[in-house]
Amino acid sequence: MDQPAIKNAVLVFLCLVLAGCGGGGGSYTGSQPPPVQSAQVPRSGIKHLMIVVMQNDSFDHLFGKYPGVNGLDSSLPSYKQIDQAGNTVSPQLLTDLSPAGLNHTATSYQTAYDSGKMDKYAWANGDLSMQYYDNTSIGPATDGQQFGVDTLWSYAQQYALADNFFAAAMASEPSNMLYMVAANPGAGSDPYGYPQLDACTAGLYQQNQGSGANITPPLTFPNVGDQLTAKNISWGFYQEFFANQQSGACTHYVPQENPFQYFQTTANSANVQDFTMSSFSSMLSTGSVPAVMWVQPSPGHTMHPGQGSIADGIEWLDNFVQTVKSSNLWGNSAIIVLWDESGGWYDHVPPPQLSGTLGLGARVPVIVISPFAKMGYVSSQQMDLVSILRFIQWNWALGPLTGSAQAAREAQSGNICDLLTSLCGDP
Repeated sequence: MDQPAIKNAVLVFLCLVLAGCGGGGGSYTGSQPPPVQSAQVPRSGIKHLMIVVMQNDSFDHLFGKYPGVNGLDSSLPSYKQIDQAGNTVSPQLLTDLSPAGLNHTATSYQTAYDSGKMDKYAWANGDLSMQYYDNTSIGPATDGQQFGVDTLWSYAQQYALADNFFAAAMASEPSNMLYMVAANPGAGSDPYGYPQLDACTAGLYQQNQGSGANITPPLTFPNVGDQLTAKNISWGFYQEFFANQQSGACTHYVPQENPFQYFQTTANSANVQDFTMSSFSSMLSTGSVPAVMWVQPSPGHTMHPGQGSIADGIEWLDNFVQTVKSSNLWGNSAIIVLWDESGGWYDHVPPPQLSGTLGLGARVPVIVISPFAKMGYVSSQQMDLVSILRFIQWNWALGPLTGSAQAAREAQSGNICDLLTSLCGDP
């Protein structure tokens, strides 16, 4: 090996050691890592990152009874709560796999949070919000197949689960999704801030003006998609029924769940695509899956309360995972399954509040399914949705976002290293 090559190898080795996980989740200093040659990207064995966004479940709601986690605890003051009728309510097993939707606005989140006491869920969101699922929560999907929370527990047992992962905002969409792709929610904090450049915005705005709907002007600060494009790294946001946005039908399509529609640079770009399981299977078979992809299922497939049986969402997720695992790309892929916000369900852990931000919000489950996940592991390192952004920036040598507010927000988030066997670190 010649001297320049030796020098570069030593620098890369030192960079990896100094940026390594260690005990997990520290903040970066804001300095740029040493330059990385294109041949050294991605920095880990993860060449394909697939981020699947489920909807509206707290950690205690799905994993509160999972063995070995910081779950439901009957000794805590918040375990028994008073509802608006004056009744005492405590967590009970939920037998209905098609629960109604709960309050999940910035106001209701703040009320339930109650300055960290976490004791106003029953008051703000009703008795239902105190109920939970466990691995006996199984029922028929629309096609008659039996699916339930046991499938989620099984993936957690095989791979890695986080029990200290928080929503990035104490608010609803689009804020959490915007934090995940840009470390900045813009002005959005509640469900009715529609993206101006989206073809479905005008109709939804007319329908929901009385509920406080507004239209968000196009965001001009950079997002991680811009970073990936600048480095010629393939990426895409794939959403079920995005084709209905393109056609103007708009059914089954939720623009607030599509963060890249909020940005001047990425709205309706070639990187925002329709998702079907059949087209995804074709992408896997042809090797055309991008390096980084977000997948947003339709409302009936996200486990969102009020959108049908959660069995349908779990079946969809299981099909997605098994499709990846049966492909030739499985050996260099990682699937991050996350729930974007707690949806108003009780969680007992007070979310830390970060300066200059909208949160953190209540805990949500996160499962990493990958050959690079720590098998059967539960991580209690503090993380949030911005932690996923930081891993993308590290793995593909993008560096942190350049805006001062964005960089400051990134510096307050841990990374996801503790869930992985691969060495990783700061952007």
